[in-house]
Amino acid sequence: MRTIRRQLMRRLVLGFALLLAGGCAGIYFSTRAALLEQLDNTLRAKASSVVSGIEQHGNRIEVELAEPLLREFDDGVPVDFFQLRRADGATVRRSTSLAAGNLPARFADSRQPKFWNLTLPSGHPGRAVGYGFASPVSDESETPAAPAELAIVFASDLEELNETLSALALVLLGCAALMLAATVVIVPRVLRQELAPLDQLAEQAARIDANSLSLRFPTAAMPAELAPISERLNHLLARLEESFERERRFSADLAHELRTPIAELRSLAEVALKWPDSRPAETDTDALAIALQMEGIVARLLELLRSERGQVIPQRETILLGQLVESVWRPFEEKIAQKRLAVTRDIPPKLEIQSDPVFLRSILANLVDNAVEYTPSGGAISVAAQASGGRFIIRILNDAEHVRSEDLPNFFDRFWRKDAARSDAKHCGLGLPLARAFAEMLGMELAASMDADARVVLAMQGPAMTNSAHNPGIMKM
Repeated sequence: MRTIRRQLMRRLVLGFALLLAGGCAGIYFSTRAALLEQLDNTLRAKASSVVSGIEQHGNRIEVELAEPLLREFDDGVPVDFFQLRRADGATVRRSTSLAAGNLPARFADSRQPKFWNLTLPSGHPGRAVGYGFASPVSDESETPAAPAELAIVFASDLEELNETLSALALVLLGCAALMLAATVVIVPRVLRQELAPLDQLAEQAARIDANSLSLRFPTAAMPAELAPISERLNHLLARLEESFERERRFSADLAHELRTPIAELRSLAEVALKWPDSRPAETDTDALAIALQMEGIVARLLELLRSERGQVIPQRETILLGQLVESVWRPFEEKIAQKRLAVTRDIPPKLEIQSDPVFLRSILANLVDNAVEYTPSGGAISVAAQASGGRFIIRILNDAEHVRSEDLPNFFDRFWRKDAARSDAKHCGLGLPLARAFAEMLGMELAASMDADARVVLAMQGPAMTNSAHNPGIMKM
């Protein structure tokens, strides 16, 4: 299985091995170049010592060698070689180490001698220098002559240099092997120590389940690289905890909401079975009402679910907002009259919006139903709409009893009602959550607030097609 630790270890060891190999190669070749340069200077000095011992007497050339500088033999093995030639190729003098052999004739100017590698007559590898020069003429010569054109080739055995370089290579390889072995031992331990916070993070994450979502990852002691991850995980846990808590509340609310109608159905069934002859006539009517109530709860939950999952595709049509509000209002006129509510509507008659008429009607019906239901008898409800800057806003205001500003955030929670006992079987607390879900699906915003007169304000806003001139047209009912 691939792990970060193994990948880091491989790459670190491989990278260090490459750097080590590069460093050793650099040391070897730079040392070799320095030794070759030193050897070339030595060869040039030895060749110059031979040249400095040359004297020309007439046409005769004599060579006096400086013995301390020349090391023709070392323990019987030839080491230094030289050969002095005339311009026509005739040998003037050769070293004893050459015996009857010859050195290759390669010459250049004395100011820039030519250096090259070669195989010596002894069969060993060697290095040579060669250049041409004019023979110095002796002033004591009885028969003066023109300086002769001469050339010298001086060579030395490279066996000692090669042995030195081989020893250097062995030392470098040994050091590299030891350092690489130490790296293989040290790197895993360093990685284990430095990646310990990552292991701790993984262990803490493995211990988290649905019952421990309140746990949080520590960020203060985390390395700078892991601190952002811990913060993101903490935010994720907070969202998960909130989501799980919301689902727990939802499950509890749903069970609480269905418990009463189920208990009523059971009671009706038990009475009907126990006393079938004295079964009241309204039993079936009550059972049907309870079934319809439960069916309404399930239907609204399904609508919410489909909306949240994006399974509902809205249709866009041009809608006159005033006409839609008027048609939504009619079913509530009887209840408004019974509660003696004062209603005012202030909607521009030509205000048009582009939206889905079915879902928009459902939103407005839920808002109006909420206002009519919870406005106390003799209270007031007002509906006002306006358009500006390509957007419209519609507000429904109503008097409310026992509603506080701290209750507003709960308005759109499923099954929430101010009445904790939930004695009202007609409302299950899903109207406003459904209205908000539909509003978001249509690209609108729905919010609750309170005005200065402690009235509840439900406001919905979104894009409008036209911004018609405001026509008060206030209608009272």
